[in-house]
Amino acid sequence: NMEKLYMIKDLLEEVVTFVQQVYIPDVCAIGGLYADWLKFGAGVTNYLAVPDLPLDSKGTGFDLPGGTIFDGKPESYRPIESFQDPYFQKNVSESIARSYYDGDWQKHPWEEDTVPKLVDFDPAKKYSWVKAPRFRGRPMQVGPLAQVLIGYIAGHAPTKRWLDLALGTASNVAGVTLGTDVLHSTLGRHLARAVRCAVMGELALKHWQLLVANIGGGDTSIFVEPIFPAGEQRGFGFHEAPRGTLSHWVVIRDGRIANYQAVVPSTWNAGPRDGKGLPGPYEASLVGNPVADPERPLEVLRTIHSFDPCLACAIHTVDAEGKELSRVKVL
Repeated sequence: NMEKLYMIKDLLEEVVTFVQQVYIPDVCAIGGLYADWLKFGAGVTNYLAVPDLPLDSKGTGFDLPGGTIFDGKPESYRPIESFQDPYFQKNVSESIARSYYDGDWQKHPWEEDTVPKLVDFDPAKKYSWVKAPRFRGRPMQVGPLAQVLIGYIAGHAPTKRWLDLALGTASNVAGVTLGTDVLHSTLGRHLARAVRCAVMGELALKHWQLLVANIGGGDTSIFVEPIFPAGEQRGFGFHEAPRGTLSHWVVIRDGRIANYQAVVPSTWNAGPRDGKGLPGPYEASLVGNPVADPERPLEVLRTIHSFDPCLACAIHTVDAEGKELSRVKVL
């Protein structure tokens, strides 16, 4: 239906205009005016993103690069090449050492046996319903900052163009030169999200053109009949969601699901400490963060909000006595 396709194109163009003419300038202005805050909220500087926007049905070519960065060092960048890349498949695990589940293990998603077990809140033991995902045994930050840093280091042209423009604009406002190092911060995550929106706007219009070309060429298939071989089969799929890396892991036995685990973006970022005591990105980002008024810890909210927490995946407040823990009014 070409009418609906062009309606979608009109909506995309409207959003792209807003991002380029309003969102990017606003975030750059805020980043430049409050440049002192570009040194707070870094936390975990290990980053993970997976390739996305595949250009073929086999997942061997992508419009968005993926990979890892450790300790914020560009030279540590290692790409994730495809859906089949064993580098991703073999290195994801989750710890429940500090989570409300039965046991104290760190396992690959295919091997997990998730059994809820609520115990008293104890920050020295178990204190969260969120698991602690790890990559090669290390906490990773996912989301727009990871996506933008990995794209920039990988030489992704739209990412480089928009990030250079954003940093240049923010530098002009601040009156000092701001490099990519300032992205490791609360405000840096906001700047990266704006850059990512600009990149995705460009690519959404490109993929709209690819879709129309496919339809014009007679390629209208949208479904592949699944085949379930006998015995045990293991599979996984990943996607770079707006909040970051999302992966689903399944074990199938004789055509039935025997185990299914989802390792979602807010779990990567909100996860508690693991068995080694390593904190996740939320916790680590608050260390050294100044708080003007402990009774109204707006700086804490601002830092956590910069990760764009998912309400369904990771946010919970528990008080067994039913008492109000605190009240914060955000203006």
